[in-house]
Amino acid sequence: MTRNFPATAALFLLLFLTNCKNRQQTTGQGADSTAVATEAEPVSPDDIVITERLAKLGLTATSDWRGVNIGDAFAQVGAVEKGEPFERDTEHSGYTIELEKLETADVLYYQTAKKVSAIDIDLFLNSRQSVSDYQKDLNPYFTARYGPPKSGGGGTIWTSRKGETVTLSDVSKGKDYGLKIRIAAADRATTASVK
Repeated sequence: MTRNFPATAALFLLLFLTNCKNRQQTTGQGADSTAVATEAEPVSPDDIVITERLAKLGLTATSDWRGVNIGDAFAQVGAVEKGEPFERDTEHSGYTIELEKLETADVLYYQTAKKVSAIDIDLFLNSRQSVSDYQKDLNPYFTARYGPPKSGGGGTIWTSRKGETVTLSDVSKGKDYGLKIRIAAADRATTASVK
């Protein structure tokens, strides 16, 4: 029996150490999954749902707004927006999107150093229901693209891993219904629209 004791003791020691190592790995995995829950994971464009309403706005799974991304060359705006701008100067260009039921969206693309630095969108809508419908589509779209939202500044705010900020606000007053969307680079996120 004494001859088997060292072999048995070594076997128990080996099992004990293996069990300890497995527990450490499990504990480490638990900590990692908590970190994942608090930090947005990149989402595949295939996972972003483009509803019919979002498609009519021209939104895509791979761009910030209508095929334009913050940081793109400002010339990209003219290549994407087919109509004539309703206003244009050295700082920005504005376009109107005609939607159904006489609803519209005005889009202002701002530039800094010939790069798109911010995009302001004003959705002019006909009813409280229309505001609600757009919010139901835009909220999950922005969440899929930029991560979990936070409330603040009179609206809902998303911040991408690159620091871009998207703000969605209900700006309805009385019978004037609408939404305001602001997409900006990290250094321009708090800058208000000039116009």
